This record gives sequence, C-alpha cells and structure tokens, in this order.
Amino acid sequence: LAIYASYVHEGLLRPLSQMAASLLRQAGRIAPRAFNWAGPSRAASGAADANHKLEVARAVNLSAGCAALPVEVLLRAQKELVEFRGRDGLPRGLSITEMGYRTADFYNLMEDAEDLFREVLTIPDNYEVHFFNGGASLQFAAVPLNLLGKPGNYASQKTSGGVYKIANYVRSGHWSEKARDEARMYCHVHETNNDPTDLYLDLPPGEEWNIDPRGAYIHYTAADTRQGLEFQDFPYHVIPEGMPLVCDASANLGSKPVDVSKYGVLYAAAHKNFSTSGVCYTIIRKDLISEDVLPGTPTMCNWNRFSTAPGKIWTVPVVFSVWMGKMMCEWMLEQGGLAALEQLAIQRSNMLYNLIDDSNGFYNTFVTDPKLRSRMQVVFTIKSGEGKDSQLVEKFLHEAEFEHGWLDIKSHPLSVNIEQTPAIRVTMYNPQSIETVQQVQDFMNDFMKRHQ
Repeated sequence: LAIYASYVHEGLLRPLSQMAASLLRQAGRIAPRAFNWAGPSRAASGAADANHKLEVARAVNLSAGCAALPVEVLLRAQKELVEFRGRDGLPRGLSITEMGYRTADFYNLMEDAEDLFREVLTIPDNYEVHFFNGGASLQFAAVPLNLLGKPGNYASQKTSGGVYKIANYVRSGHWSEKARDEARMYCHVHETNNDPTDLYLDLPPGEEWNIDPRGAYIHYTAADTRQGLEFQDFPYHVIPEGMPLVCDASANLGSKPVDVSKYGVLYAAAHKNFSTSGVCYTIIRKDLISEDVLPGTPTMCNWNRFSTAPGKIWTVPVVFSVWMGKMMCEWMLEQGGLAALEQLAIQRSNMLYNLIDDSNGFYNTFVTDPKLRSRMQVVFTIKSGEGKDSQLVEKFLHEAEFEHGWLDIKSHPLSVNIEQTPAIRVTMYNPQSIETVQQVQDFMNDFMKRHQ
C-alpha cells in the first residue's frame, strides 16, 4: 500500500479511482469531472501541498446516512490516511487509524476538531463539546440518565402512590418516537402533542403544545428524515423559563445558523453533515453536567465521567470519524460557513419543491407547510401514491435505482392504509451538489412527461 501510494504521489501510477473513471467514460457512463482542493489545515498539519486534480467516478448517493461526502475531503483523506502529519507538519510514520488515543498528537487532533466545530457553530464558552461514541441513539438514553438525576421534577402516581420523574417530548415523527421510547425506560414521558395517525405530516403551533411545567427538560427532533419534516422556525417562546431545551439535530445541524445559547443540549449523529458514522457531536451547557445522574447510569452515557477525564477522553474515541469531521469543518468554513450553506440548502430543495408544486398534482409532498418542509430531505409520491398510482411510484423507483444506479431513493411507506407503497426521498445534506439535484430534477421532468 505504501509503495502504491508513493507511486501515485510521484505521478508514476494513476490512482485506482482515476482508472475506474477512465473505464466508465470509455463505456459512456460518466462525463469527466475534475476537482481541485488545496485542503489547508488550520492546525498546520502539512496538508497545504495536498493539491488534487483527479477525475473520480461518483455514484448519485441520495442516502440519509451514511451520506455523501465532498470529493475534495475524501481525496485529502486518501492522501493523508497512510501518512499522518502532526501540527509541526512532520510525518509520523503511521496512519490516523493506528494512532494511540493517549498520545500528544491525538490530543492535538481532538483539540483542533473541537476548535473548528466551535468556529462553525459559534459555540459559547459556557458549553462543552463532546465527540461521543455511539451515534445519536446512545444519547437518546444519555439525555434522561443525566438530566433526571438532580433532585426535583417528581410527580406522584395517583393509583399506586409512587413517584416518578417527568420529561417533555415533542412528537414530530419516527425519530422523536425513538427518543421518546428510550426515555420511557427511565421516567414518565409527557408528550406535548400527538398525531393519531402517527405520520406527523403537520404539527400544531407551539402555543397549542401541552407542556408539563414539572418536566426536567423538553426534547424535540429538529428534522425527521422519514417524511421530510423540519422546523424552520422553532417556537422558542413557548418553552417555560428555566426548562432546558434538548434537541436531536442529527439531520440538519450544520446546514444553517443556530443560536446555541437557546439550548441546554444539542446533539447530532455525525454521518449526515459532519463526518461518517460512529460518533455523536454533542454540545452541553456546562451547568447541566454533574455527578447527579440516575443510579445505574452506564459509564458510556455518563457525561460527567467524560467531562472530568483528561482531554475529555474517557475511552477510545472513534478516531477516524473525528479526523474526518475535522476536515469536514474546514471544508464547511471554506464554503463560507453556515450562512452560505443555508443558501445552498434552500436553492437545492427549492429546485425540487418548485417542480413538485408546479406539476399539477402529478407529484405531491407529504409535508405541505413551507415552515415544516425539510431542506435536507424532499419526500414525495406520485399522484395519490395508492392504487394504480402506486405502480407509477414503483416504476419511478425501479428506473432510478436500476437504470440510473441511484442509491437510496426509496423511503419508508407513509400511509395509514393497509396498502404500503414506498415513498420517494431525495436527501440533500451539505455536500450534495447542485449538479446531482439537477440530475434528479431532469429525471423527474422526463418521467412526468412520459406518464402524465
């Protein structure tokens, strides 16, 4: 591998990705696509000379996770994977995947990754940043285990006379259900709103939410990938004063500016906008981290255990994901930061929403309120999506998957009927290119012309 890498570096051998691209072009499958990225490192990692000009064959990846990553970042990772360089710019003779997690170089990497993440999101100093193992699903349990440990926030059970803790959960779809179910193991979950169909294609205004003032916190999911719902204007004003606001922002953190100071806890699985899988980017207000956790809290869920460990590293982190996240944050800043990425998200999603809204009912989204439509996932069907129309949905998905080779465009059924027809979902996280969305738009127009 080292010999191969050195030959590529010296220009004596073409990278395998370039060979594959050449073969695919000869077969008429792709057009040339060139990338240039210097990949400067803010920690002087010696990557300033990482000038890449490679043609790469890329699939149309519409997956909600693991999601597409920028080719520039992947090419830089390819170059630096075999030979990690420290802050001094000197090679260490090993890969990042071989690095000891108690070494100075790794502590430096963790510090640099946190500094860049703080810069991207403008995180105040009274918040801690953690790169927890386990993704967002582990934090579904960690949130109640840490926030319910302090005295208070009890209610009594009328029939048994027992006491229990209370937490408020805003329901907005599949992932809010997952968070709720995990919390139910440790407390009474008070749902602020409920949809009898369990589809959550619309939500009541915040003023109509039934929030229990005895709750230790209130939790919501910023965007649900299943039906394409995202809070574009969260009603912060309805949150009781002093009640910590907790948010699973896995699907949209990093896609637009956010006022971190409004939250007690913000967490997001990294494999959508920030990195690949295995790590959860978690922002916690310092006063919410304490030794007062629920009895029996596992060490891997104990925020205080990590907070008080040297470098906030209690056990072996997911080194590769943290490293990729560091480079992704550099890439995000180079794109212009969150303000620029938000404009790109609006542009991409509107390319499809405008087509759908102007299709005279041929295409229809499940979520219709602009204040709740997701910019990260456009989820839709064809006509009613049921009966004979379901055959058009299946044909659309078959052509997209097997004739065009698109990945993960089929989504979960969104119907209360017994007949369960898949929905169509186009995922557009930060790295998704306008060119890819244009391909989807062109295919949708062509399919509509053929089947109207």
